[in-house]
Amino acid sequence: MIGMLKKDITKWIILLPAFAVLLTSLIILSIVITSEIATYNKSIEEAHVEYVKSAKFQAQDRIDKLIAYIDFNEKFVFNEAKEEVRTIVNVGYGLMMDIYKENSTLPRQEILEKIKIKLRNTRFFNDLSGYYFIYDMHGVNIMHGGDSRLEGQNLSALQDVNGKFIIQDVIERLKKNNEIFNEWMWKNSGESGFRKKIGFDKYVPALGVFIGSARYEDEIREKIKKETQKLLLNTRYGESGDGYIFAYDYDGITISHGDTSLVGQNRKSVVSNGQFIIRDIIEGARINPEGFFMAYQSTYRPNAASDKSKVSFIRAIPQFGWIIGTGTYIAEEQKALLGRTSMIKAKMKETISQITLVSVIIIFIILWVMFIVSHKIQTILSRYENHLLMSNEKIKEQKHIFEILYQKSADGIMLIRDNVVIDCNESVVKMFKAQNKEELIDVSPSELSPAFQPDGQNSYEKSLKMDALAVENGMHKFEWLARRSDGDVFWLSIVMTAIRVKESVVLHCSMRDITMRKALEDENKKQKQLLVHQVEHDILTGLPNRNLLQDRLAQAIKKAHRDESVLAVLFVDIDKFKSVNDTLGHDAGDILLKTIATRMRTNIRDTDTVARLSGDEFIILFDGCKDISDVFIAIKKLLNAFNEPVSFGNDSFKVTMSIGVSVYPNDGENASKLLRNADLAMYRAKAEGRNRYKFFDAEMNNETNEHLAIEKSLAHALYNHEFVLYYQPQINLQNEKIVGFEALIRWQHPEKGLVMPSYFIHIAEESDLIIEIGKWVTMEAMKQMKVWYDAGLNPGKVAINFAGKQLESPELTQCMLNCLKESGCSAKWIEMEVVERFIMHDTQKSITLLSHLREIGIDISIDDFGTGHSSLAYLKQLPITKLKIDQSFVQNLENSKEDRAIAKTIIELGRGLGLTVLAEGVETLGQKEFIYQSGCELMQGYFFSRPISAENAEKLLKNQSEML
Repeated sequence: MIGMLKKDITKWIILLPAFAVLLTSLIILSIVITSEIATYNKSIEEAHVEYVKSAKFQAQDRIDKLIAYIDFNEKFVFNEAKEEVRTIVNVGYGLMMDIYKENSTLPRQEILEKIKIKLRNTRFFNDLSGYYFIYDMHGVNIMHGGDSRLEGQNLSALQDVNGKFIIQDVIERLKKNNEIFNEWMWKNSGESGFRKKIGFDKYVPALGVFIGSARYEDEIREKIKKETQKLLLNTRYGESGDGYIFAYDYDGITISHGDTSLVGQNRKSVVSNGQFIIRDIIEGARINPEGFFMAYQSTYRPNAASDKSKVSFIRAIPQFGWIIGTGTYIAEEQKALLGRTSMIKAKMKETISQITLVSVIIIFIILWVMFIVSHKIQTILSRYENHLLMSNEKIKEQKHIFEILYQKSADGIMLIRDNVVIDCNESVVKMFKAQNKEELIDVSPSELSPAFQPDGQNSYEKSLKMDALAVENGMHKFEWLARRSDGDVFWLSIVMTAIRVKESVVLHCSMRDITMRKALEDENKKQKQLLVHQVEHDILTGLPNRNLLQDRLAQAIKKAHRDESVLAVLFVDIDKFKSVNDTLGHDAGDILLKTIATRMRTNIRDTDTVARLSGDEFIILFDGCKDISDVFIAIKKLLNAFNEPVSFGNDSFKVTMSIGVSVYPNDGENASKLLRNADLAMYRAKAEGRNRYKFFDAEMNNETNEHLAIEKSLAHALYNHEFVLYYQPQINLQNEKIVGFEALIRWQHPEKGLVMPSYFIHIAEESDLIIEIGKWVTMEAMKQMKVWYDAGLNPGKVAINFAGKQLESPELTQCMLNCLKESGCSAKWIEMEVVERFIMHDTQKSITLLSHLREIGIDISIDDFGTGHSSLAYLKQLPITKLKIDQSFVQNLENSKEDRAIAKTIIELGRGLGLTVLAEGVETLGQKEFIYQSGCELMQGYFFSRPISAENAEKLLKNQSEML
């Protein structure tokens, strides 16, 4: 009987699973085939929609970006043209001033005649159409390089076609500002109509005239249109390069086309398939200024294919009177869809074949396994039948031992069935701080846990997943966050083993409390993350630092090389940031840097990077740009973000930036070169007036090399004694005697001859060389004063200029003492000239430093007084002895009532504070007389003497009457 039972059990073990597997496989196979066919049809439809949408988007994107670039380029070229006119006028102004200074003793009319001879036939711009014109302040034309017939005429009543008084308007504006930009309508002789001119005028106070020049707006616009036409003709896209941009003017003349032979032809009457294509394109663009899509039968296709059905995006350029557009051919869509259809169909067939084959193999394997299993089961049943009777007593004994081990185990043991706790040992009760086992029985593990696990999963749903994994794999190990009876949470390490008992599965869970270990792991992880973040990020702003930037830039270069795209590196320096720290303190400066960093980060793409190098220097990496127009758009967005001022309580700042741009691969193929070239471009932007961006070019490298060469030559010049001192006398008009000299450095260059300080002094001030050069000037001047006094010449005091770095040196006072001792010079013969802006940079520090020098006996003079921002509250505390009126106020005394008022105020202020006042830059008799009558006896300038050598200065001291 038992043998028959074993055979029946074995038979059903084989047949039932085999039948179930076979039936299931057939059902699954049928479902998969049906699903694959539906997916195939859906994919074909989606491919069609996707291609049409993509083609339209690409066409519109190309046209919109082209127009954005054209608009930007137009503004840039017009600004560049205006700056060119300004530069040309400044050159003419410089020539006039040179002629005036060389002939200052001649009558005004003779000077003007010399100027007219020099400038009348001067021509400029590429087509030599540019010329100079000069008017006096009453509207009389002094010189006209374009039409000499106008000379001598009073044109103050001249009006243009809009009724604007051309010359009178300029005169009124120049009375307020010495230089202006101007626009007017002008008609040359021989021309039929008026044309708009863009010009620049500059007032020449010494002669009472103004000089100007201008160029026609339409000539600039024609240049822009030619550049734009060249850009359109050279623009190609697509894998085969057949894509092109077409353009027409409002009259139908072809500006750009894929067939370049059509350029210049009038195609407004072209008809295709009964449609006037070009006429409809022009009218549609005028009606829809934002652009529109148009379907038509094209008359041209680059690859000469027969199907020319086309959809294009078209948009107008109103300022040019042009229409531009581009599009895609319908045949290309059908070709793309045909290839996609074949690919999807082949993939569907392959998938069905693979599933069918796998299903057959699985069925065969399962039947084979069932046969082997049945044979094994027969053997096991036979052994089990014999063993069952013998082991019954042993089972009872083992059960008792197991129960003891189960309850007293150090590890917690919990038994779970159907996601419900059915039993646990004493260790589990202690872990959960339960009063007894009954609190933990007949509840789900999720009820003994927080609602959610740390990974965000719902505790109940995750507990079901853990159960399923244990059942599927036989065993599963994981970590779990549980909750004790008192509400505290703790971590468990759980090994869950699936045990089949009759018709159900019981999960045996071995548990250990790992709360302490997890706390240590979390702390170590936080410390590691913090350390990595600090190594790669700026502490103040949280931006990437130089280390992380170098890594991202290197990766971006590899990507750009691989994708044949471009990337841009922006070196950003915040203009005049130091003034914020000086006026509001470093805390305000830090807040400003954080605000700037936030604005930069929120106004770039997620794929771009903003990094902080140091201080107020930032680097922005624009990654994955298609072309240079993307870079222009990104820069414009960044600059617009800083239009709104930054506020600090009651104070606000308009943040401006000097930006240098280098572009990969044109400006460098590695990170260091791109950063270096962007840095050079940034310094060019600062040199040109700040608040602008500048792209790198090769000329900057040349300037940098020249800068380095000069810096290197300065060190050799100091070593080889190539510097010399010149001396400009300072005169007391009351007794008509020399009361001192200003010591001025010159460089006797071995190749360039005698070089003025403007060539090299700013480079010396940027390095520490200025300190050594300053020591040489001080010692040389003191030695010369000693020689003159020993010769009985009584030269008065020598004024020595001191740069900012010299004054900031902690060794300055000791250096002055050493020079006085070594040269034998008396301190009362020395006057130290300090610029106003340095004194007010840190007034308390300046007061301390200058007080030490006054204690030695050295006089202190404020140079360029009136150009800085002195505070009268501090001025009266400073231990100074002299104020020098800056020559910028002196030069316009005869023509500017404002400068006369300022000069008088400085003289009265100095006298009120008991200080000596000296006016520098006196060049005319009128300037001299006004200053003297205003109560200032001390002067220096070209009217008395230019800077001269020590030898000539000695002769001058011996024969002062010849100078005066």
